[in-house]
Formats: sequence, structure tokens, C-alpha cells
Amino acid sequence: MKLGGTPVYQWRVDKAVRILESSARGSYPVILADKYDYYCTEYDPAKIAEGKNPRAYADFQTLHYTDASFDVVIASDVFEHVRNDADGYREIFRVLKRGGSLVLTVPYDHEQAETIRRVDTSGKEDVPILEPEYHGGGGHTLTYRNYGRDLLSLLRRVGFTVGYLEAEVAPFGITHQSVIIGRKEDHIELLALASPDTLRGSLGPLLPYRMFLLFKYNIKGFLHYWKQLRRK
Repeated sequence: MKLGGTPVYQWRVDKAVRILESSARGSYPVILADKYDYYCTEYDPAKIAEGKNPRAYADFQTLHYTDASFDVVIASDVFEHVRNDADGYREIFRVLKRGGSLVLTVPYDHEQAETIRRVDTSGKEDVPILEPEYHGGGGHTLTYRNYGRDLLSLLRRVGFTVGYLEAEVAPFGITHQSVIIGRKEDHIELLALASPDTLRGSLGPLLPYRMFLLFKYNIKGFLHYWKQLRRK
């Protein structure tokens, strides 16, 4: 994939940029690991308890990283499977540097006011509320919830400045999807978008869309744009 005519193998190495991701799939993690200080983790309680490889295993509900450790956290179709998701969002906010960003995709319906809870997690044991639903990992990973708009409010309560958009970029094979971007910042407001077709050209509404496109196609471009914003 290219952005501005630069192929991925020509991206400049910048090991000062630290990225945390959970359950990454495909070929791009290899590129990120080559170019950046990239933590590509899986959730494995036994491995986490051993503590032998903190870069490879992590529980987003109780991250073992120090405060303000990461520039970017990526969570793509992960948090519907996190039992205590609010704890996970608070942990991400904690380990992000000031001005850092969370790029989040989950099963999400912007027309739905409240998240549908599929499992009751108020006790020590999971109690099904709806018919069990499983995704990923060969279809064996339990889905705890299907998100509604209250997710945006949850992220704001945690402390994020939140941008939401719906994107579909057919030339690049990107089907319709919802993307949520949270910044650990308190003076930049990211405005919600109903669709990329509604863009008006002002900086506010364009900001989350530009951030998403830069990230989706070229992490280097995303991080360059993010650094420019921090200097303002």
C-alpha cells in the first residue's frame, strides 16, 4: 500500500515511536515491528502470569506497562471480547502518552443508543443474557457485547477526546465500517461524522477521517500527522 507514492519498504525507521496492539493479524505487524518499537500482544493468562515476555502477552484489563509508555494503541475487533471493557479503556488511557491516540474498531451501531450486553459480568462467573456469540480464533472467542453510541460517552468519561466516523473506501477494498479514534488530549475536539460523503472541508469534521485514512493506509503518515498536531 502507498501513500504519497512511498512504498512501505521505504518507510523511515523510527524506533522512538512506540505502538501497542492486541491480537494483530496479517502481514502488517511484521512491517510495524521493523519500523517502530512495536508491541504485538496476545491474551494468554498463563503466559502473562509467567511474565517472561511482556512484549508478546498482555491483558488490556490490567496492563503491566508503566504510565505514558505508548504513542499509539491499536485495538481492532478486540474489545467486544474483553470482559471488563471499561477497565481496559482506563488502562489504555493510562499507558498512552499525552497527545497519544487509540484507534478502535468494534461491532458498533451508531443508530443504537445503548450497548447490548450479551453476558452478565457482574459476578465472578459469566452468565449468558443472550444466545452466545463467538468471533475470531476459529470462532471460539466469546462476544460480551455489541456496542451502541454509549461507547463514545464511556470513552469520554475515561478522559479521551473522541472522534467517530463511518468509512467505506471501495478502491482499496475497505468495506463499510465504524472507526473510533480517542486522543489523550483535553483541548482538541474531534467531531462525529455520519459518513465521509458529509465532509464539509473544515478542520474539525475532517480530522478523524484524515487520521483514519492515514492510519489505515500508512502508519507512518498517521504518526507524522499526529506529531504535527502535538506541536500546535
